Amino acid sequence: MSDERVLQVRVSSIVAMLAAVGAHLAVLGALAPVLPVYVTGLGASPAQWGLLGGISGFLMIFSEPVWGWLGDRLGLRRPWLVARLGLAVGLWLLVLWPGLLAVVLWQVFTGVFESTVGVIARGYIVRSYTPRRQTFGLSLYLVVYSACLAVGSTVGGYLFQWSGPRAGFVFTAALGTAAVVISLFLVEPPPFPAPRARPAEPPAPAHTVVNAATLILGLAALLQFVDSRVVRSFLVLLAGERAGLDASAAGVLFGAFSLANVLFLALLNRFERAISLPARVALGLAVGAVGMVVYSLARSFGGLLLAVTLDALGWAMASPARIVLVGRLSPPSLYGWALGLHGAFENVGVLAGPLLAGALWSLAGPSAPYAVTAVLMGIGAVVTLYLKPSPRSLRLT
Repeated sequence: MSDERVLQVRVSSIVAMLAAVGAHLAVLGALAPVLPVYVTGLGASPAQWGLLGGISGFLMIFSEPVWGWLGDRLGLRRPWLVARLGLAVGLWLLVLWPGLLAVVLWQVFTGVFESTVGVIARGYIVRSYTPRRQTFGLSLYLVVYSACLAVGSTVGGYLFQWSGPRAGFVFTAALGTAAVVISLFLVEPPPFPAPRARPAEPPAPAHTVVNAATLILGLAALLQFVDSRVVRSFLVLLAGERAGLDASAAGVLFGAFSLANVLFLALLNRFERAISLPARVALGLAVGAVGMVVYSLARSFGGLLLAVTLDALGWAMASPARIVLVGRLSPPSLYGWALGLHGAFENVGVLAGPLLAGALWSLAGPSAPYAVTAVLMGIGAVVTLYLKPSPRSLRLT
């Protein structure tokens, strides 16, 4: 199989984007076991931490469609570079200006700039592969995403446990700066998809990206990100409360999730034609619901490890399928806008997850956020069974 039939850009361009994404995800991984303990150590309650975590989700609801719109009009490279610079500034604030206000500012910077990972980086990867290999390209993206998240969370947990929060913040600031430097080497990918449209075809109206199928996909995205943020924001607190684990052990659990996700993505890629894309979304939500039930019942490291493994399997099944379907259901001229709107659903989940978890934790105890999320994920899996996109969008070739 020749590269020309698979790739629409040079391999070096994809490597540069994946390296920048990897650096950013290592940052998020390193902060995941650190910030909850750091903030509660400053006197905040779990509910207040949930509210603080919701700041970024609220801003992402609005920022991601804007980044998608900018990507359609200015290209992907320049918005991506601006966002990396903004995040690097926010990370250095955590180093140079310790305290709760710096965390608040970091959450604001995250809300404005982090959404570029969803809309621009994923769009870059999709545009870089021919339609027949887009699922593979997104799975490769998620492998890098998960592997770097695993490394970052493990290193961040150990740095916090043995050297304190400042060491973790310096580590993340250095990675954020590296992401800026790497991004300087990106080149602009070709338009999506490869130009085959009829020249006389008029631009599609913006509202054409909204239909029953894309709304169901949006619901699936919202629920997956509620799941993600409940776990990401509160796993370190759950591990300490229920299993007596410290931040370094919680970092290992975050890393285990990411490594399991890598393995499941690799396995699923071998059977990508055996399961339709809509079925992968529905099954992913169902498996994620089971994982959340296990979180709610776990009382040991082993129980939490089983939960993160099931959670990772659900993500590996549903996430690449969602993004490919969004691209195939969208007019080519509105792909960035469509992916940005889909990202807005994800970011409602980013907002709702910490708020839901913080409130339920305070009202009903540590198990409640996970049990309620399990019910919501189960309902989402049933709704997704009604996903009936066009036959063209279901084809993998």
